Amino acid sequence: MTTSYELNLKTDVKFDPAVHIQGVQDGPYLDLVDHYGRTLEGIQGVAGVAEQIGLGVPIGADRLVMQPGTAFELHTHPGAHILYVLASRGFIHIDGVDYEMKAGDTVFVPADYAHGVKTNAKVSEPLQILAFGVPHMPVESKDRMTLVEE
Repeated sequence: MTTSYELNLKTDVKFDPAVHIQGVQDGPYLDLVDHYGRTLEGIQGVAGVAEQIGLGVPIGADRLVMQPGTAFELHTHPGAHILYVLASRGFIHIDGVDYEMKAGDTVFVPADYAHGVKTNAKVSEPLQILAFGVPHMPVESKDRMTLVEE
């Protein structure tokens, strides 16, 4: 018996190692922008693998590098995502509370849920995060996030 959940995930995509294996440790580094197209100073990303899953929904993962003293202001994304902290420490701001994140932590953020991310002022190394999103938006896309008021 096949469930509707399984049907939604089926796709015609065939594995192609030239497309479906992407390193994110090295560049090229891309500037991130807000929904107005303004560059987010001190924050860059390296595009990882991305593909369409069932029903044409894009899924993907990118590495984000936040220099000390930088932050993603309160924003939303059109889809849900999971953050995996690769290095350093920082905070995710949700519902008015800063929750500390450290290397090895994973954080789930629901679709369209207001949140922010900032570096830890006591740490001198960049905060590095692997961000998995569904639907996925390219690193440099102005549609990746929408700024909101707290």
